[in-house]
Amino acid sequence: MENNQIQYLFEKYLKGTITGQELGTLLDLFNAETVDEDLMAKIRSTLSEENVHNNDQVKEITGNVKEILSIQLRPRPKANVLWIYLSTAAAILLALGIAVFYFFDQQQKSVAPTTSAQQVEIHPGSDKAELILSDGSQVSLFDRGSLQNSKDGIASLKDGTLTYGQQTREAALQNDGFNTVRVPMGGQFKVVLADGSKVWLNAGSSIKYPVSFGITSRQIELTGEAYFQVAKNKKLPFTVKSTDMEVTALGTEFNFNTYSNEPFGAATLLEGSLRILNNRSQKTVIIKPGEQAIVNGDELRVLQVNGDDYAAWKDGLFVINKANLNLFLRQVARWYNVEIDISKDREIGTVSGEFPRDIPIGDLIQSLRTTTGVKLKIEGRRIVEEK
Repeated sequence: MENNQIQYLFEKYLKGTITGQELGTLLDLFNAETVDEDLMAKIRSTLSEENVHNNDQVKEITGNVKEILSIQLRPRPKANVLWIYLSTAAAILLALGIAVFYFFDQQQKSVAPTTSAQQVEIHPGSDKAELILSDGSQVSLFDRGSLQNSKDGIASLKDGTLTYGQQTREAALQNDGFNTVRVPMGGQFKVVLADGSKVWLNAGSSIKYPVSFGITSRQIELTGEAYFQVAKNKKLPFTVKSTDMEVTALGTEFNFNTYSNEPFGAATLLEGSLRILNNRSQKTVIIKPGEQAIVNGDELRVLQVNGDDYAAWKDGLFVINKANLNLFLRQVARWYNVEIDISKDREIGTVSGEFPRDIPIGDLIQSLRTTTGVKLKIEGRRIVEEK
């Protein structure tokens, strides 16, 4: 992940958008022993002495700063040039408050914007959803305080969270209908169910649950992806169903990915225990924290994984570890509400790293373009590969 963070921060540095704190982090990362030397070589080439010295503005500012600041460097032997010029830039930022440095025009062209349709503004996802009540009526979920329906109970809405209050048994059993929370592409949402269980819904996902949830049963139908933090109740198991699989828990935390455009369904456990059922083969397995159950057709298998990586999306991060680039691009497409125009049959490599989910899509695509070597770009609302 260090190498991807370096690449991301360095590109911000070249564009002149890096903060002083971020530049300090970048300097620390360059001195780490685990930094990939190929990446370092590429960056050293970008900041070669010849290119830097050709910029009169940088020479003048650097000279002035060196007169008032004493910069002590302990660079790695192979990163001397990089450390000298980035450390000088850090001093410039701190002493003069200058935030924009472009060392040379030619390199900027090579890392130029990957968007061929700049007029299309693409934003990261945000908190948004709609609630479909048992009578079929639809409610757009935005901050509107209390939502009340005599048949569907009482819920409050605040800061991107829909929270249900507890109902009496008599009131709940009067309605055998269902509520649905649907999150569009480019959205996310949090629901606190009547039993206190919490559900984080990712982009393009929905959950369907009975109005009487938590009274006689705790069953949910899921499409897409959600993270569940299940309230303990030994008498009422918590069950989540999808087309291909079913998971059951008493009290636990897990991520459940069941997007229809993914090759398989996956349940990843972070805490407690889960029983997994393959709906087609009727095979079952119980998994422990740090394990992931995968259902693909009749197959049901268990993998050892880092569960936190699969739950990071609810905390505002893309975290990927040697993942297929096509798979990661599908995550990006759902979050930014864009399309992918790359052949499904073409395997375009793997990627590892950690990216904030609120960064501009252009910055993210540029990082992927540089670190993977795949010539991705944005055309309108599509991610495409240059021919």
